[in-house]
Amino acid sequence: MNNFEILQEKEGEIDLKLYFLKYLRYWYWFGLALLLTLGGAFLYLQYAVPIYKISATLLIKDEKKGSSAGNDILKELDMFSGSKIVENEIEVIKSKVLAEKVIDDLNLTVSYYSEGWIRDVELFKKSPVTLNYISLKDIAYKDPLYIRLVDSQNFELLDENKSVLGKYIYTQSLSNSYGRFRVFLNNPKAKSGEIVKIRFARREEMVQAFTKDIQVELINPKSTVLQLGLEDAVPEKGRTILTKLIDVYTFSSLEDKNSEATATLRFIGERLQLITGELKDVEKDVEVYKTTQGITDLSAEGNLFLEKVKDNDAKLSEVDIQLKVLDGVERYLASGQNNVAPATLMVNDPILTSFIEKLGELELQRERTSRTVQAGNPFLETINTQIANTKQAIRENVSNQKKGLIITRNGLQGNNNRFESAIRTIPRKEREFVNIQRQQNIKESLYLLLLQKREETALSYASTVTDSRVVDTPHATSKPIKPTPRIIYLVALLLGAIIPAAVINIRELLNDRVQSRKDIENATGMTIFGEVAQKSKDIEGSLIDAKSRSFLSEQFRTLRTNLQYINTNSNGKGTVLLFTSSTSGEGKSFVTLNLAASLASLDKKVAVLELDLRKPKLSSYLNTNREFGISNYLVGATNETDIIKPTSVNNLFLISSGPIPPNPAELLSNGRIETLINVYRETFDYVLIDSPPVGLVTDSMLLSPYADACFYLVRHEVTPKQNLNILNDLKKFDKMKSLNVILNGVNYKNSQEYRYGYGYGYGYGYGKGYYIEDFKKSSFIKRMRKKFKL
Repeated sequence: MNNFEILQEKEGEIDLKLYFLKYLRYWYWFGLALLLTLGGAFLYLQYAVPIYKISATLLIKDEKKGSSAGNDILKELDMFSGSKIVENEIEVIKSKVLAEKVIDDLNLTVSYYSEGWIRDVELFKKSPVTLNYISLKDIAYKDPLYIRLVDSQNFELLDENKSVLGKYIYTQSLSNSYGRFRVFLNNPKAKSGEIVKIRFARREEMVQAFTKDIQVELINPKSTVLQLGLEDAVPEKGRTILTKLIDVYTFSSLEDKNSEATATLRFIGERLQLITGELKDVEKDVEVYKTTQGITDLSAEGNLFLEKVKDNDAKLSEVDIQLKVLDGVERYLASGQNNVAPATLMVNDPILTSFIEKLGELELQRERTSRTVQAGNPFLETINTQIANTKQAIRENVSNQKKGLIITRNGLQGNNNRFESAIRTIPRKEREFVNIQRQQNIKESLYLLLLQKREETALSYASTVTDSRVVDTPHATSKPIKPTPRIIYLVALLLGAIIPAAVINIRELLNDRVQSRKDIENATGMTIFGEVAQKSKDIEGSLIDAKSRSFLSEQFRTLRTNLQYINTNSNGKGTVLLFTSSTSGEGKSFVTLNLAASLASLDKKVAVLELDLRKPKLSSYLNTNREFGISNYLVGATNETDIIKPTSVNNLFLISSGPIPPNPAELLSNGRIETLINVYRETFDYVLIDSPPVGLVTDSMLLSPYADACFYLVRHEVTPKQNLNILNDLKKFDKMKSLNVILNGVNYKNSQEYRYGYGYGYGYGYGKGYYIEDFKKSSFIKRMRKKFKL
């Protein structure tokens, strides 16, 4: 690894330190932000209502997923059961119809609270009173109502401002600005003076919130176990709501299943009522005929014919019943009603039975879906299409069956005609009695058949079981699920770190001043020749003692040392150095003067030319009269020697500006300034020119050809970054000879490169000496800062 790579690696390490140091300088910001955010988190946890998770698991019997295995006897008895689709049951549980039943049964539109110092606590079943309203007005939904317990017989009603509205007796019917309601006392032992806060909610809003908050999820795609979840501040309330929801869902499911059996029982009951009346009439006819004609029994031949006719009539009656059932199915299809599908108990064809059962399932599915979706929903339209196709299949099947049954009935009627011809051969009285007995047998067989079917249907109705089973009863978590203190405090810590960091970065983005040497290097690609720290307020005057041990003096000695690395091509004559900047106030006069003093301390003869003819400052820094100087020389009023003035610093001479001329640029262009500089080259070891800002006037550009090296002053936190374009232009077009950059007025405490800044790697106290006796004089705090490099 070469030296350049090692240097790059070190610079990378320094950049990482600078990155963290940028934020470390504002440690008190982070401390204050963390104090505020953690305090806010603590207050939030004190005032936030803890929320618990209430859950239950429900098993849905779905034959498609293999969860319908059970008692075979119950399955045989349960003739009206149908398979369920788990996805449909999820939507049913979350439906508004069930939500309305739960809210109405538990009276959830009325909430009871006990006021506390920090937050209100919901009482739910622990409330000493219960309010049942008949009607409410709009103000009831906006403002709370208060009830103050007086004794076991009376209570006071208070408005939202706790102003007394009146004193009333429990169970008394009330009518006021809130509406009409009654108040009941739940706990006769409740404390007198206790206040209960009551809030009302609109039923529609409660239903909408309930359907949104209830969580129904399939635990495993291969199973039919559903997990029901609910979040509430009162665990007991959440358990009660889930329990009621499961009960309402179960009752609704049983109600749907029993609807078909109810329709069958109604049909059989109507037929039984009709047959019973007819059977009584026939039996009365038999009794009358026997009495009037004196016949007690039939002959053997008559009994033989009667038995044959009886069997044939039973078959014919069964065919007639089948035809009536099919007629009922056709009437249902023709009516277009969306009621429960016709009963299948009297249908013998298994294919038609399966169609009717499927139609019933689709009708129920459409009814449930229509509760939760709007008309025109694609899923609802799909169900309607399936119903239409199933009805068409039933029509075709019924038509085919009716044709077959009509053929069978015609055959049976043909047999009856033959039997009737044979009966005519027996005696008249016996023949008449056979006809009467035949009608009695027909009615009896029909009556017994209907009784049998009614008992089968009733037994199925009684044995109907739900298609769901509770696996885990509703239970709540032992601890609140939110707010979670760990997460809240973690968020507070993150905000406490992010907010001040964001403010620091925003300030940096909005700040258009030069903040570090990196800004200069990135904008111009030039390296920094040297740095000069911000002058301490303890230092009086603008002239620094070149022989002092202060850090500022050391920096000027560093600049002086770096001069030897500049190729000046002075050919043994004095070196001319020009100092300029982009605007006024960037410290070029200060740097020029103190660098000259530092050079003079080496027994070098140094001359400082105050060539900022528009705004001279060097004379005032040295307490020297500037009324006679360079401007006098430029107009030919004096010579080079007469304007040289000694200063309080040995070997340091000042050539002041003289009177401020109206046309400095023209004077600098008359050729005499070149002569002046050449004369001073012969006389002095160093000639330092304090020139005007290059960004304002052209004087510096006129003087730069006479200098061996030029120095451009950039002041930390003062020079706008956009002025670096001037420096970049000077470098790009080589407008100044041997151009160098000096970063002046560096406030290391506010600099990103504090303690790691180039040219400030000594570790000495800023503005202090670096000997041990000076270190002992430092305060304890400053010594600690030095020790830990803060």
